[in-house]
Amino acid sequence: MSSSFLEPANQGMSGLLRALTTSSLDRTNEANRAVCEYLPCSIDAFFDSTCGTKSTIISGGDKQLRTEAIRAQVQASMSNRLPVIILHEGDYHLEHVLQQSYSSSNCYREVGTSSPCFEPFYSLTALEIARETLETAPKEYELKSNAQFYIEALCEYLKYAGRHTSFKMLSTCPHAQMFDKVDDLEQRGVISASVSQELKAKLMMGQTECYKLNSFLGSFRMEADSVMYHPKSGFRPVNIVSAVKNREILCIDVSSVTNQILMNTVFYQLRLALQHGAAYTLIIDSLPLAANEMYMNFIKSSACKAHRLFATDDLYSMLGGEDNLFSTLVGNSDTVMIFAHTAGKSAEKWSEFLGQYDKYERSFSQTRGTSRAPFSLFSSSNSSRSINIAKNREFIVKPEQLIRMAPGEAYVRMADDRQIAHLLITE
Repeated sequence: MSSSFLEPANQGMSGLLRALTTSSLDRTNEANRAVCEYLPCSIDAFFDSTCGTKSTIISGGDKQLRTEAIRAQVQASMSNRLPVIILHEGDYHLEHVLQQSYSSSNCYREVGTSSPCFEPFYSLTALEIARETLETAPKEYELKSNAQFYIEALCEYLKYAGRHTSFKMLSTCPHAQMFDKVDDLEQRGVISASVSQELKAKLMMGQTECYKLNSFLGSFRMEADSVMYHPKSGFRPVNIVSAVKNREILCIDVSSVTNQILMNTVFYQLRLALQHGAAYTLIIDSLPLAANEMYMNFIKSSACKAHRLFATDDLYSMLGGEDNLFSTLVGNSDTVMIFAHTAGKSAEKWSEFLGQYDKYERSFSQTRGTSRAPFSLFSSSNSSRSINIAKNREFIVKPEQLIRMAPGEAYVRMADDRQIAHLLITE
Protein backbone atom coordinates (compact mmCIF):
# COMPACT_ATOMS: atom_id res chain seq x y z
CA MET A 1 0.00 0.00 0.00
CA SER A 2 1.42 3.40 -0.98
CA SER A 3 0.42 6.96 -0.18
CA SER A 4 -0.79 7.63 -3.75
CA PHE A 5 -4.37 8.18 -2.57
CA LEU A 6 -3.29 11.06 -0.31
CA GLU A 7 -3.37 14.65 -1.55
CA PRO A 8 -0.31 16.78 -0.73
CA ALA A 9 -1.06 19.88 1.32
CA ASN A 10 1.45 22.21 -0.37
CA GLN A 11 0.13 22.51 -3.91
CA GLY A 12 -0.77 25.35 -6.22
CA MET A 13 -0.10 28.97 -5.21
CA SER A 14 0.50 28.14 -1.53
CA GLY A 15 3.15 25.62 -2.54
CA LEU A 16 4.80 28.13 -4.86
CA LEU A 17 4.88 30.86 -2.20
CA ARG A 18 6.31 28.44 0.31
CA ALA A 19 9.05 27.42 -2.11
CA LEU A 20 9.98 31.07 -2.71
CA THR A 21 10.16 31.91 0.99
CA THR A 22 11.98 28.79 2.17
CA SER A 23 15.76 28.90 2.34
CA SER A 24 17.91 26.29 0.63
CA LEU A 25 19.07 25.06 4.04
CA ASP A 26 15.47 24.56 5.21
CA ARG A 27 14.67 22.72 1.98
CA THR A 28 17.65 20.43 2.60
CA ASN A 29 16.42 19.70 6.13
CA GLU A 30 12.90 19.00 4.87
CA ALA A 31 14.25 16.59 2.26
CA ASN A 32 16.35 14.79 4.88
CA ARG A 33 13.46 14.62 7.34
CA ALA A 34 11.23 13.07 4.63
CA VAL A 35 7.92 13.98 6.27
CA CYS A 36 5.26 14.86 3.70
CA GLU A 37 2.33 17.03 4.72
CA TYR A 38 -1.05 15.90 3.37
CA LEU A 39 -4.58 17.24 3.43
CA PRO A 40 -7.08 15.68 5.90
CA CYS A 41 -8.19 12.20 4.87
CA SER A 42 -10.86 9.70 5.94
CA ILE A 43 -9.72 6.58 7.82
CA ASP A 44 -11.57 4.49 5.22
CA ALA A 45 -9.07 5.45 2.53
CA PHE A 46 -6.33 3.49 4.27
CA PHE A 47 -8.40 0.29 4.00
CA ASP A 48 -9.41 0.41 0.37
CA SER A 49 -9.96 -3.20 -0.73
CA THR A 50 -7.87 -2.62 -3.87
CA CYS A 51 -4.79 -1.67 -1.83
CA GLY A 52 -4.22 -5.16 -0.49
CA THR A 53 -3.04 -4.13 2.97
CA LYS A 54 -1.92 -7.23 4.85
CA SER A 55 -0.96 -5.76 8.21
CA THR A 56 -1.79 -2.54 9.99
CA ILE A 57 -1.00 -1.13 13.41
CA ILE A 58 -2.96 1.73 14.93
CA SER A 59 -1.60 3.05 18.21
CA GLY A 60 -2.86 5.94 20.30
CA GLY A 61 -5.51 8.54 19.68
CA ASP A 62 -9.27 8.42 19.92
CA LYS A 63 -11.18 5.18 20.63
CA GLN A 64 -13.95 6.07 18.19
CA LEU A 65 -11.48 6.58 15.36
CA ARG A 66 -9.87 3.19 16.05
CA THR A 67 -13.32 1.59 15.98
CA GLU A 68 -13.98 3.14 12.56
CA ALA A 69 -10.66 1.74 11.38
CA ILE A 70 -11.73 -1.75 12.50
CA ARG A 71 -15.03 -1.39 10.65
CA ALA A 72 -13.18 -0.25 7.51
CA GLN A 73 -10.76 -3.20 7.74
CA VAL A 74 -13.67 -5.64 8.08
CA GLN A 75 -15.29 -4.16 4.98
CA ALA A 76 -12.07 -4.33 2.96
CA SER A 77 -11.47 -7.96 3.99
CA MET A 78 -15.00 -9.03 3.12
CA SER A 79 -14.68 -7.32 -0.28
CA ASN A 80 -11.68 -9.59 -0.84
CA ARG A 81 -13.65 -12.61 0.43
CA LEU A 82 -11.45 -12.97 3.50
CA PRO A 83 -13.07 -14.18 6.73
CA VAL A 84 -12.48 -11.92 9.72
CA ILE A 85 -11.83 -12.82 13.36
CA ILE A 86 -12.15 -9.95 15.86
CA LEU A 87 -11.01 -10.35 19.46
CA HIS A 88 -11.85 -7.83 22.16
CA GLU A 89 -12.49 -7.56 25.88
CA GLY A 90 -15.86 -6.00 26.64
CA ASP A 91 -15.80 -3.41 23.83
CA TYR A 92 -19.55 -2.88 23.49
CA HIS A 93 -19.13 0.20 21.31
CA LEU A 94 -17.26 -1.90 18.75
CA GLU A 95 -19.99 -4.54 18.85
CA HIS A 96 -22.65 -1.85 18.32
CA VAL A 97 -20.82 -0.41 15.28
CA LEU A 98 -20.38 -3.87 13.73
CA GLN A 99 -24.01 -4.79 14.42
CA GLN A 100 -25.17 -1.62 12.66
CA SER A 101 -23.03 -2.45 9.63
CA TYR A 102 -23.43 -6.23 9.35
CA SER A 103 -26.33 -7.52 11.46
CA SER A 104 -28.50 -7.87 8.36
CA SER A 105 -25.86 -10.09 6.79
CA ASN A 106 -25.85 -13.86 7.35
CA CYS A 107 -22.07 -13.77 7.52
CA TYR A 108 -21.83 -11.83 10.81
CA ARG A 109 -21.54 -13.82 14.06
CA GLU A 110 -20.95 -12.74 17.63
CA VAL A 111 -19.75 -14.62 20.67
CA GLY A 112 -20.44 -13.06 24.05
CA THR A 113 -22.64 -13.19 27.10
CA SER A 114 -25.61 -11.93 25.07
CA SER A 115 -24.91 -14.40 22.26
CA PRO A 116 -23.62 -17.65 23.83
CA CYS A 117 -22.77 -19.79 20.81
CA PHE A 118 -19.09 -20.74 21.12
CA GLU A 119 -18.69 -24.48 20.57
CA PRO A 120 -14.98 -25.36 20.82
CA PHE A 121 -15.38 -28.78 19.16
CA TYR A 122 -17.80 -27.82 16.38
CA SER A 123 -16.75 -29.07 12.91
CA LEU A 124 -13.51 -30.63 14.23
CA THR A 125 -12.39 -34.21 13.67
CA ALA A 126 -11.81 -36.59 16.59
CA LEU A 127 -8.05 -36.15 16.23
CA GLU A 128 -8.34 -32.35 16.14
CA ILE A 129 -10.53 -32.39 19.26
CA ALA A 130 -7.99 -34.58 21.05
CA ARG A 131 -5.05 -32.38 20.03
CA GLU A 132 -6.92 -29.19 20.94
CA THR A 133 -7.68 -30.57 24.39
CA LEU A 134 -4.10 -31.63 25.05
CA GLU A 135 -2.55 -28.38 23.79
CA THR A 136 -4.95 -25.99 25.52
CA ALA A 137 -4.98 -27.70 28.92
CA PRO A 138 -2.81 -25.76 31.40
CA LYS A 139 0.14 -27.66 32.86
CA GLU A 140 -1.45 -28.12 36.26
CA TYR A 141 -3.95 -30.63 34.80
CA GLU A 142 -1.03 -32.91 33.83
CA LEU A 143 -2.87 -34.45 30.88
CA LYS A 144 -0.58 -36.99 29.22
CA SER A 145 -0.41 -37.88 25.55
CA ASN A 146 -2.35 -41.14 26.00
CA ALA A 147 -5.43 -39.01 26.73
CA GLN A 148 -5.61 -38.60 22.95
CA PHE A 149 -6.70 -42.24 22.52
CA TYR A 150 -9.38 -41.85 25.19
CA ILE A 151 -10.81 -38.68 23.61
CA GLU A 152 -10.79 -40.27 20.16
CA ALA A 153 -12.71 -43.25 21.57
CA LEU A 154 -15.35 -40.95 23.11
CA CYS A 155 -15.80 -39.10 19.81
CA GLU A 156 -16.07 -42.33 17.83
CA TYR A 157 -18.57 -43.75 20.33
CA LEU A 158 -20.77 -40.64 19.93
CA LYS A 159 -20.63 -41.00 16.15
CA TYR A 160 -21.73 -44.65 16.27
CA ALA A 161 -24.43 -43.77 18.83
CA GLY A 162 -25.87 -41.17 16.43
CA ARG A 163 -24.88 -38.17 18.56
CA HIS A 164 -23.01 -35.03 17.55
CA THR A 165 -19.71 -34.56 19.30
CA SER A 166 -19.95 -31.41 21.41
CA PHE A 167 -18.38 -29.82 24.42
CA LYS A 168 -21.45 -30.62 26.51
CA MET A 169 -21.32 -34.30 25.54
CA LEU A 170 -17.65 -34.68 26.44
CA SER A 171 -17.82 -32.58 29.61
CA THR A 172 -20.75 -34.61 31.01
CA CYS A 173 -19.42 -38.00 29.96
CA PRO A 174 -20.18 -40.88 32.39
CA HIS A 175 -16.62 -42.24 32.29
CA ALA A 176 -17.30 -45.18 34.61
CA GLN A 177 -19.97 -46.52 32.24
CA MET A 178 -18.12 -46.21 28.91
CA PHE A 179 -17.11 -49.89 28.57
CA ASP A 180 -20.72 -50.97 29.24
CA LYS A 181 -21.99 -48.44 26.70
CA VAL A 182 -19.66 -49.79 24.04
CA ASP A 183 -20.85 -53.35 24.82
CA ASP A 184 -24.44 -52.18 24.47
CA LEU A 185 -23.76 -50.84 20.96
CA GLU A 186 -22.21 -54.19 20.01
CA GLN A 187 -25.12 -56.20 21.45
CA ARG A 188 -27.62 -54.08 19.53
CA GLY A 189 -25.70 -54.69 16.30
CA VAL A 190 -24.75 -51.03 15.84
CA ILE A 191 -21.05 -51.84 15.75
CA SER A 192 -19.10 -55.02 15.00
CA ALA A 193 -17.05 -56.97 17.51
CA SER A 194 -13.82 -55.67 15.96
CA VAL A 195 -14.96 -52.02 16.25
CA SER A 196 -16.03 -52.69 19.83
CA GLN A 197 -12.61 -54.12 20.65
CA GLU A 198 -10.89 -51.13 19.02
CA LEU A 199 -12.97 -48.65 21.03
CA LYS A 200 -12.34 -50.45 24.29
CA ALA A 201 -8.62 -50.69 23.55
CA LYS A 202 -8.46 -46.91 23.11
CA LEU A 203 -10.49 -46.36 26.27
CA MET A 204 -8.12 -48.63 28.16
CA MET A 205 -4.98 -46.87 26.83
CA GLY A 206 -6.21 -43.52 28.13
CA GLN A 207 -8.17 -44.66 31.14
CA THR A 208 -5.67 -43.17 33.60
CA GLU A 209 -6.38 -39.71 32.14
CA CYS A 210 -10.18 -39.74 32.19
CA TYR A 211 -10.58 -37.97 35.52
CA LYS A 212 -7.94 -35.38 34.66
CA LEU A 213 -9.87 -34.79 31.45
CA ASN A 214 -13.09 -34.46 33.40
CA SER A 215 -11.47 -31.92 35.73
CA PHE A 216 -10.10 -29.88 32.82
CA LEU A 217 -13.43 -29.79 30.94
CA GLY A 218 -15.22 -28.87 34.16
CA SER A 219 -12.88 -25.91 34.67
CA PHE A 220 -13.37 -24.85 31.05
CA ARG A 221 -17.15 -24.98 31.54
CA MET A 222 -16.96 -22.83 34.69
CA GLU A 223 -14.69 -20.31 32.97
CA ALA A 224 -16.54 -19.89 29.70
CA ASP A 225 -20.09 -21.10 30.33
CA SER A 226 -21.51 -17.59 29.72
CA VAL A 227 -20.34 -17.68 26.08
CA MET A 228 -20.69 -21.43 25.43
CA TYR A 229 -23.22 -22.87 23.00
CA HIS A 230 -26.26 -24.54 24.56
CA PRO A 231 -28.56 -26.61 22.29
CA LYS A 232 -31.74 -24.84 23.39
CA SER A 233 -30.33 -21.32 23.32
CA GLY A 234 -31.64 -20.52 19.85
CA PHE A 235 -28.16 -19.74 18.51
CA ARG A 236 -26.15 -21.66 15.93
CA PRO A 237 -22.84 -23.11 17.18
CA VAL A 238 -19.65 -21.48 15.91
CA ASN A 239 -15.94 -21.42 16.54
CA ILE A 240 -12.95 -19.95 14.75
CA VAL A 241 -12.32 -22.94 12.48
CA SER A 242 -15.95 -23.04 11.28
CA ALA A 243 -16.12 -19.25 10.85
CA VAL A 244 -12.98 -19.23 8.69
CA LYS A 245 -14.26 -22.16 6.65
CA ASN A 246 -17.59 -20.40 6.03
CA ARG A 247 -15.95 -16.99 5.32
CA GLU A 248 -17.74 -15.30 8.20
CA ILE A 249 -17.09 -12.29 10.39
CA LEU A 250 -16.69 -13.61 13.93
CA CYS A 251 -16.54 -11.09 16.76
CA ILE A 252 -15.49 -12.69 20.06
CA ASP A 253 -15.72 -10.99 23.43
CA VAL A 254 -13.26 -12.98 25.53
CA SER A 255 -14.84 -11.40 28.66
CA SER A 256 -11.47 -11.34 30.40
CA VAL A 257 -7.98 -12.04 29.14
CA THR A 258 -7.45 -13.95 32.39
CA ASN A 259 -9.78 -16.69 31.06
CA GLN A 260 -6.79 -18.88 30.32
CA ILE A 261 -8.46 -21.93 28.78
CA LEU A 262 -10.75 -19.85 26.54
CA MET A 263 -7.81 -17.73 25.36
CA ASN A 264 -5.74 -20.89 24.78
CA THR A 265 -8.57 -22.37 22.70
CA VAL A 266 -8.98 -19.20 20.62
CA PHE A 267 -5.31 -19.02 19.66
CA TYR A 268 -5.01 -22.77 19.14
CA GLN A 269 -7.84 -22.57 16.61
CA LEU A 270 -6.31 -19.54 14.90
CA ARG A 271 -3.16 -21.60 14.43
CA LEU A 272 -5.16 -24.65 13.31
CA ALA A 273 -6.92 -22.57 10.63
CA LEU A 274 -3.51 -21.51 9.28
CA GLN A 275 -2.39 -25.15 9.28
CA HIS A 276 -5.45 -25.93 7.17
CA GLY A 277 -4.09 -23.44 4.63
CA ALA A 278 -6.84 -20.88 5.23
CA ALA A 279 -6.33 -17.13 4.89
CA TYR A 280 -8.11 -14.74 7.19
CA THR A 281 -7.89 -11.30 8.78
CA LEU A 282 -7.23 -11.16 12.50
CA ILE A 283 -8.21 -7.97 14.34
CA ILE A 284 -7.02 -7.57 17.92
CA ASP A 285 -8.59 -4.76 19.91
CA SER A 286 -6.33 -3.82 22.85
CA LEU A 287 -5.76 -7.30 24.34
CA PRO A 288 -2.60 -7.15 26.51
CA LEU A 289 -0.10 -9.67 25.21
CA ALA A 290 1.41 -10.67 28.55
CA ALA A 291 -1.97 -12.01 29.73
CA ASN A 292 -1.63 -15.35 27.90
CA GLU A 293 1.35 -17.44 26.81
CA MET A 294 -0.34 -19.02 23.75
CA TYR A 295 -1.43 -15.56 22.60
CA MET A 296 2.16 -14.33 22.89
CA ASN A 297 3.59 -17.36 21.07
CA PHE A 298 1.06 -17.01 18.26
CA ILE A 299 1.87 -13.35 17.69
CA LYS A 300 5.60 -14.07 17.73
CA SER A 301 5.48 -17.03 15.35
CA SER A 302 2.31 -17.17 13.27
CA ALA A 303 0.67 -13.77 13.05
CA CYS A 304 2.93 -12.71 10.20
CA LYS A 305 1.17 -15.31 8.01
CA ALA A 306 -2.26 -13.80 8.58
CA HIS A 307 -3.69 -10.46 7.56
CA ARG A 308 -3.91 -8.52 10.77
CA LEU A 309 -4.86 -5.26 12.43
CA PHE A 310 -3.78 -4.25 15.91
CA ALA A 311 -5.82 -1.34 17.25
CA THR A 312 -4.89 -0.07 20.71
CA ASP A 313 -4.40 3.11 22.67
CA ASP A 314 -0.77 2.14 23.30
CA LEU A 315 0.90 -0.70 21.39
CA TYR A 316 4.12 -0.65 23.42
CA SER A 317 2.14 -1.04 26.63
CA MET A 318 -0.08 -3.74 25.06
CA LEU A 319 3.06 -5.73 24.23
CA GLY A 320 4.18 -5.54 27.85
CA GLY A 321 7.09 -3.24 27.02
CA GLU A 322 8.96 -5.94 25.07
CA ASP A 323 11.39 -3.99 22.90
CA ASN A 324 12.27 -6.86 20.53
CA LEU A 325 8.65 -7.82 19.94
CA PHE A 326 7.70 -4.18 19.40
CA SER A 327 10.45 -3.76 16.80
CA THR A 328 9.53 -7.02 15.04
CA LEU A 329 5.82 -6.30 14.96
CA VAL A 330 6.03 -2.75 13.63
CA GLY A 331 8.86 -3.70 11.28
CA ASN A 332 6.72 -6.41 9.64
CA SER A 333 3.65 -4.18 9.25
CA ASP A 334 2.60 -2.63 5.95
CA THR A 335 1.00 0.43 7.54
CA VAL A 336 1.63 1.99 10.94
CA MET A 337 -0.59 4.84 12.17
CA ILE A 338 0.69 6.74 15.18
CA PHE A 339 -1.68 9.07 17.01
CA ALA A 340 -1.19 11.00 20.26
CA HIS A 341 0.21 9.07 23.24
CA THR A 342 0.14 9.95 26.90
CA ALA A 343 2.95 7.67 28.12
CA GLY A 344 6.40 9.16 27.76
CA LYS A 345 8.14 5.79 27.28
CA SER A 346 5.74 4.84 24.45
CA ALA A 347 6.27 8.20 22.77
CA GLU A 348 10.04 7.58 22.94
CA LYS A 349 9.68 4.15 21.29
CA TRP A 350 7.57 5.54 18.45
CA SER A 351 10.01 8.42 18.00
CA GLU A 352 12.82 5.87 17.70
CA PHE A 353 10.78 3.87 15.19
CA LEU A 354 10.24 6.91 12.96
CA GLY A 355 13.98 7.43 13.01
CA GLN A 356 16.49 10.27 12.88
CA TYR A 357 17.81 12.56 10.18
CA ASP A 358 20.73 14.89 9.53
CA LYS A 359 19.66 18.40 10.49
CA TYR A 360 21.78 21.31 9.36
CA GLU A 361 21.71 24.40 11.51
CA ARG A 362 23.06 27.83 10.64
CA SER A 363 24.79 29.98 13.23
CA PHE A 364 26.38 33.40 12.93
CA SER A 365 29.44 34.83 14.65
CA GLN A 366 30.76 38.38 14.58
CA THR A 367 34.10 39.76 15.76
CA ARG A 368 34.93 43.40 16.40
CA GLY A 369 38.31 45.05 16.92
CA THR A 370 40.42 48.16 16.41
CA SER A 371 43.67 48.75 14.61
CA ARG A 372 46.03 51.67 14.13
CA ALA A 373 48.19 52.24 11.12
CA PRO A 374 51.90 53.05 11.62
CA PHE A 375 52.63 56.75 12.27
CA SER A 376 48.89 57.39 12.79
CA LEU A 377 47.49 59.08 15.88
CA PHE A 378 44.05 57.55 15.39
CA SER A 379 42.82 53.95 15.55
CA SER A 380 40.18 52.50 13.26
CA SER A 381 37.53 49.92 14.11
CA ASN A 382 36.89 46.76 12.09
CA SER A 383 34.47 43.85 12.27
CA SER A 384 33.96 40.53 10.54
CA ARG A 385 30.92 38.24 10.27
CA SER A 386 31.01 34.51 9.58
CA ILE A 387 28.34 31.90 8.94
CA ASN A 388 28.77 28.41 10.37
CA ILE A 389 26.84 25.29 9.31
CA ALA A 390 26.62 22.45 11.85
CA LYS A 391 25.21 18.97 11.24
CA ASN A 392 23.37 17.17 14.06
CA ARG A 393 21.32 13.98 14.32
CA GLU A 394 17.76 14.66 15.43
CA PHE A 395 14.54 12.67 15.77
CA ILE A 396 12.24 13.03 12.79
CA VAL A 397 9.39 13.37 15.26
CA LYS A 398 10.36 14.16 18.84
CA PRO A 399 8.61 12.34 21.72
CA GLU A 400 7.15 15.59 23.03
CA GLN A 401 5.60 16.21 19.62
CA LEU A 402 3.80 12.86 19.78
CA ILE A 403 2.46 13.69 23.24
CA ARG A 404 1.17 17.11 22.15
CA MET A 405 -0.56 15.95 18.95
CA ALA A 406 -4.10 17.18 18.26
CA PRO A 407 -7.11 14.81 18.03
CA GLY A 408 -6.97 12.94 14.71
CA GLU A 409 -3.44 14.12 13.96
CA ALA A 410 -1.28 11.22 12.85
CA TYR A 411 2.06 10.18 11.45
CA VAL A 412 1.70 7.29 9.02
CA ARG A 413 4.53 5.04 7.85
CA MET A 414 3.95 2.69 4.91
CA ALA A 415 6.32 -0.13 4.11
CA ASP A 416 6.60 0.61 0.38
CA ASP A 417 6.91 4.38 0.80
CA ARG A 418 10.12 5.97 2.05
CA GLN A 419 8.32 9.05 3.29
CA ILE A 420 6.35 9.55 6.47
CA ALA A 421 2.91 11.05 6.00
CA HIS A 422 1.69 13.71 8.43
CA LEU A 423 -1.99 14.54 8.28
CA LEU A 424 -5.30 14.81 10.05
CA ILE A 425 -7.32 11.57 9.84
CA THR A 426 -11.10 11.82 10.14
CA GLU A 427 -13.92 9.32 10.55
